[in-house]
Amino acid sequence: MHEDNHDPLDAAEQLARFDPRAAAEAIRTLACDHDLDPEYRINAAEQLPELDPRAAAEAFRAIAIDADLDPEYRINAAEQLAELHSRPTV
Repeated sequence: MHEDNHDPLDAAEQLARFDPRAAAEAIRTLACDHDLDPEYRINAAEQLPELDPRAAAEAFRAIAIDADLDPEYRINAAEQLAELHSRPTV
């Protein structure tokens, strides 16, 4: 029997080669999904800065303000949000 190891984040990363905007939206949706594991959400958000810095900011903010998450995840997201905002724009 075939096991389905489909990972939405992997699929979205592959989509980035063909449609970066659609990939960014898909990854942002994963990062903002309160039902997903926080580590998975952080990993998704970390994929976004190269695709769409605005989507990355939204994702990190959603994680940082999620009161249901362990403070460690919230702090990590807040730090990455601050780093994202301190990057020079091109």
